[in-house]
Amino acid sequence: MKKSVLLVTTAIILILAAGAMAQNEQEQTRNFEVAFYGGLSLPMGDLKNWNDSMGAKTGVDFGLSGGYFLSEKVSLGGYFTYTQFPIKLYEMHYRFYNAGAYCKYAFVGESNWEPYVKISAGADFAKFATWVDDDLNRLRELSYKPGLGMALEVGLLRYTSDNGGLFIEGAYHFAPLTSQKAKYRDVEYKFDHNINYLELRLGINVFFTPEK
Repeated sequence: MKKSVLLVTTAIILILAAGAMAQNEQEQTRNFEVAFYGGLSLPMGDLKNWNDSMGAKTGVDFGLSGGYFLSEKVSLGGYFTYTQFPIKLYEMHYRFYNAGAYCKYAFVGESNWEPYVKISAGADFAKFATWVDDDLNRLRELSYKPGLGMALEVGLLRYTSDNGGLFIEGAYHFAPLTSQKAKYRDVEYKFDHNINYLELRLGINVFFTPEK
């Protein structure tokens, strides 16, 4: 986990350095941004193949974010995302609440289309369907202690006005939740796997311009 945190921190520093260099190249026309989005989440690895019958199916994803522009190309902000996966053969879900910070670099040009890349890191709160009781014969959604969650995102914004537009975004989310624990009826249960999934989103991004 320490290695993952170091990689994310290094990437954020590099993007901030690039933004500082770009600040002198272009007049800043926006101060803040707010985004709302929703879409699909596609399970991968252990989450998809969990004990065959316990594997996750395609889920849904909702969230919001807000950030401050350090330059015309670089913004730094925070986000909250809720992700839910149904289970293949049971009427229960795997749920993830993720909150943290992001850093975004936009490839600003004169076109109405603006591609961007974004990295984020925060806390993943997992509410996970778990076999409980002495014989492990009862399925219950337990809330585990939070762990680190990270994502790498790429997107494309289409300006519909001077102050914002619509965007499509793809993200790879990884949460090394191994060893996180939950307690039910004085019994402690341990999370044994890391979680990774893909997110495909559509959203609205609104910009707030600086005062003249």
